[in-house]
Amino acid sequence: MRYAKVLLTLVLLTSSMIACRYFMGDSPEVTPEPFWQEARPDLVFEPDTLPEAEAGVPYEVTVQVTQNKTPVGDFWVEGGGLPNGLTLEFVAGEDAARIFGVPQEPGTYTFKVSVWCYGTNVSGQEGNKEYILVVK
Repeated sequence: MRYAKVLLTLVLLTSSMIACRYFMGDSPEVTPEPFWQEARPDLVFEPDTLPEAEAGVPYEVTVQVTQNKTPVGDFWVEGGGLPNGLTLEFVAGEDAARIFGVPQEPGTYTFKVSVWCYGTNVSGQEGNKEYILVVK
């Protein structure tokens, strides 16, 4: 009986080693296909520069974003501020925002318009553009 157990153990070990060698050891190496992810281009803000404004006169300009892969989620102003009397408003569904109102005081105003876009399986694009608005 003891001899049978030892023989059975040797047969099982030998067959396991043969199976491992057959399925793993002698198989050709598999080279995985490279993973390519489409690069997301930088967002482009248009216009490149803002037209001058005049204090006390209604002003409106549309800031459009292009090269976005998904819809824009929101626009906002950071890194400075709009002149008193002007507002930035996101135009939903158009990948744009408008700056409008009646500027109150002459001066040179520097600020950034920032934007984020929705993501799909990864985070969406983000970007900002520094603008200089001269109010005469």
